[in-house]
Amino acid sequence: MQGGLGRTVAAAAVISLLSVAVAGESFAQDINVDALQGIPALITADQLTYDEQNGLVIASGNVEISQEGRVLLADKVTYNLNGDVVTAEGNVTLIEPSGDTVFADFVELTGDLKEGFVRDIRVLMEDDTRIAAASGVRSGGNRTEFRRGVFSPCDLCREDPSRAPLWQIKAAEVVHDQEAQDVIYRDAWLEFFGIPVIYTPYFSHPDPTVDRRSGFLAPTVGSSDFLGYSATIPYFWVIDDDKDLTVAPILSTEQGINLTGEYRQIFENGEIEIAGSATIADREENGGNVAKDRFRGHIDAEGKFDLDKTWRWGFDINRTTDDTYLRAFDFDTQRTLTSNAYLEGLKGRNFAAVQGLSYQGLRSTDVDDEIPIVVPLADYNFVSEPGIGLPGARYTADANLQVLTRKEGRDSRRLSLITGYHVPYTSPLGDLYELTAQIQTDGYWVNGVDPGSNAVNPSNAPGSDTTGRAFPQFAVKWRYPWTRQDGSFRQVIEPIVQGVLAPNGSNPGSIPNEDSQDFEFDDTNLFDLNRFAGKDRVDSGSRIDYGLKWTATFGDDGSAGALIGQSYRFTENRDAFSEGSGLEEKQSDVVGRVQLTPIKYVDLLYRFRLDKDDYNSNRSEFDLNIGPPALNLDLSYFFINQTQDPDTDEFGDREELRFGVSSRLNQYWSVGFSHRRDLIEDSSLETAVSLTYQDECFLIQGIAERSTFSDRDIEPDDSIFVRVVFKHLGEAAGG
Repeated sequence: MQGGLGRTVAAAAVISLLSVAVAGESFAQDINVDALQGIPALITADQLTYDEQNGLVIASGNVEISQEGRVLLADKVTYNLNGDVVTAEGNVTLIEPSGDTVFADFVELTGDLKEGFVRDIRVLMEDDTRIAAASGVRSGGNRTEFRRGVFSPCDLCREDPSRAPLWQIKAAEVVHDQEAQDVIYRDAWLEFFGIPVIYTPYFSHPDPTVDRRSGFLAPTVGSSDFLGYSATIPYFWVIDDDKDLTVAPILSTEQGINLTGEYRQIFENGEIEIAGSATIADREENGGNVAKDRFRGHIDAEGKFDLDKTWRWGFDINRTTDDTYLRAFDFDTQRTLTSNAYLEGLKGRNFAAVQGLSYQGLRSTDVDDEIPIVVPLADYNFVSEPGIGLPGARYTADANLQVLTRKEGRDSRRLSLITGYHVPYTSPLGDLYELTAQIQTDGYWVNGVDPGSNAVNPSNAPGSDTTGRAFPQFAVKWRYPWTRQDGSFRQVIEPIVQGVLAPNGSNPGSIPNEDSQDFEFDDTNLFDLNRFAGKDRVDSGSRIDYGLKWTATFGDDGSAGALIGQSYRFTENRDAFSEGSGLEEKQSDVVGRVQLTPIKYVDLLYRFRLDKDDYNSNRSEFDLNIGPPALNLDLSYFFINQTQDPDTDEFGDREELRFGVSSRLNQYWSVGFSHRRDLIEDSSLETAVSLTYQDECFLIQGIAERSTFSDRDIEPDDSIFVRVVFKHLGEAAGG
């Protein structure tokens, strides 16, 4: 909106001046060619005359002048050679290369293009923004002043274009300063449906040629039980072309002032982004005591830099002053913050990385001094070219070094190497084989490890010790895909069997479990040689994994798939898998998934783990999405019978349901509702309702939300938020 205001008017005057004088070579018999040379343009008109006595060049009747991508249309164009003045009148239309279109009844401009006058101007920009003014005056070559100007991006009513749009700005004077790249309004009113609502004696904003500029951004106001009434007033500071800073203080009636900010900078080889906040407020200390006027804040900093085509380094820092701060002030909902710095390289089939990690636990049960620090954690991964020894065969090597320390509790140093040889084979019958032979060798130096306990800070732990293991595995995996097609219905049935030979045990208590605690047995790792995510625990013992996979496609958009499988181990493996994991006995639980997209706008995914004895569900995940934007239903269900460690206070049986429905009622209105519920406790966790109106120039959105989450000084909270956006002008919010 801003830039086109002056730019298109100036262009109209420029093309009027330059192109009217173009007739030289085309109509040399009527015009003094010497006086008009050097101005390239193309002109067509019903009639073109040259009044040599009065020094007038006159083009009339369907005048069309083209120059440098611009097109000027008018009933009549006159160029006064003596006065060096060009005029265009009668249905004047200028089409810009950008797509902007300018309409006017009359245009007059001096030959040096610095002074001019336009009457009854109307501008339709490429993004459908509309500008109109009674008149415009151009001065100094870079300043255009419009009298009685109107701006609006809203479409006009098709039945009655004379009706006022949804909203518009009317100003006694609108100034476009091209040198300062500003659009300035004086004595302006914001009108809704033609009714004045807000008055300001002065208002300005940058024109579209400005990518970034320092200044205040749209404020946000709202209310919640925790903050009370609050307002955020951000200020954006362009420090330089490559860096900027946003400062956004949050003013609230219940929590005082919270200063937030974000700094960004781009370098030739990378970028950094640092966000954070700080406040003085009450907080709950350990033991439940409330400390008055304590410093609270957080930092979230990220950077990444390329060293060359192979190597890059970076960091990601996430820290907060206390456990509940981020969630209380609605910055984040994470339960553990991770900070790291890394150096990594990728070249061909080789990958190497070294990093350091630290953690901050935000749960009430976390003990800060027992949280580990990992420095360094180094990995090297290698995959050979295929065809080593046998057709398609390849070697792999994965090396790892990990040093883990705590202020209080056990420490460990680990050096690990996993080498493997993999051979694929396709038989003449079409069935597929993959043979894998690998060995994992680990060496540990540990301190404070109790072999009979998994506690990170045991009371009777011995001192330093060294331990290790060599864990070989040999596996043969067989698959036989069967394909059938009936018309547009194509299906593939694929039985899968894998046999794994490995020694029993191999998880002695002297090796602490640091990186393999987060374990889940499901359809995604049924056929993995090691189902643990880390290296501290191995999936020992010989076993057979078997399953059946089915996929199908049909129609234009239909697809379906299913997998069901199980694992049988020749000996129990309770030293690695705890009760409730589904793998602690010889025969595992049954795992699988079902995916179905029968038609467009219908998607279903069901993942399950069934008890091996009675086939009751031990774990279920269900996701269903139905319907187009006009009416869309989103349903998610999650159930787990018991976790790996059912004796903990924090985890146990869980059963949750999330239900969401949204509807686009018509072109402009949409509504939404979502609800999350704890089915075991039969209590609501979170409920939200939204109502949105959006058109080409205006957006208003209201959200009402209730959260029942409680954690120390965080209590259930109700909030109402209303966001109002005047497109092309910025945003404002209220609640």
